[in-house]
Amino acid sequence: MTTVGDRRASAARAGSVVVLAMLAAACSPHAGSPTSALTSPSPSQSATPLAITSTLDGHNALPHRIRWQAFPSVPVADVSQVDFLIDGRLRWVENNAPYFYGSNSGSYGNYLVTSFLKPGAHRFTVTVVTVGGKAASDVVTAAVPVASAPPAALTGTWRSFQRQDTAPGSPPTGYWRLVISKVGWQIYDTAGTGDLLDVAYLQPRLLEIRTGMFTEPVTQNPEMDGNGWCGDDPGQPVRYRWSVTAKRLTMRPAGGLACPGFDAFMDSAWTRVG
Repeated sequence: MTTVGDRRASAARAGSVVVLAMLAAACSPHAGSPTSALTSPSPSQSATPLAITSTLDGHNALPHRIRWQAFPSVPVADVSQVDFLIDGRLRWVENNAPYFYGSNSGSYGNYLVTSFLKPGAHRFTVTVVTVGGKAASDVVTAAVPVASAPPAALTGTWRSFQRQDTAPGSPPTGYWRLVISKVGWQIYDTAGTGDLLDVAYLQPRLLEIRTGMFTEPVTQNPEMDGNGWCGDDPGQPVRYRWSVTAKRLTMRPAGGLACPGFDAFMDSAWTRVG
């Protein structure tokens, strides 16, 4: 006959066996940790998905100028290049972080100046290409405004004879052209190439040259290479007071920090062409 005491003793022995079996399994070199099995992701789960965003995200209309910076989701070491496209056309290639449109050094970036684009909606795309050849893109459709026209007295084409001197950044000797329009100031050197500048008209007879404008890579169109003379990145805006008498345009420095040779270049005898 089995007593209540016998049943209790048997249950205790069975419980001890179960506890010992669990301890043995936990100490086994082949046993896995239940916690780690639940929390350790697989390699595919831990890898960061390739993606890219930019400062244009969320905009349906752009101002005259805006910093266009791209942000890849992967580490810098994995990025081969970041491409900036407008309406499917390559406008800038950046290889250095942080990834700004129109800036090679990336230290403080440049601006996307929209005055060279037709007013209305455009597609702005950033594409990151990894060192492994993978790519991801981000597309924003936004409208650009009508560019403001310069003062009528300035609008048109001007010519000035530049003489070589010993100052750093001095332009080559010969006739240079300055074309002033609502797009900006296009400076052509003696070879027909040059710089495109973003200019603001602050007061009557006072203007500010803000930055070089980049409309496409230099390798594709050297005539529109941005402020290549003063470097690929903008410095401090520089101001000039201007006056037009008959067919003569004169400019005098009025503040800011121009690149070497620029003040002397602007402060020369410009004569209207035509």
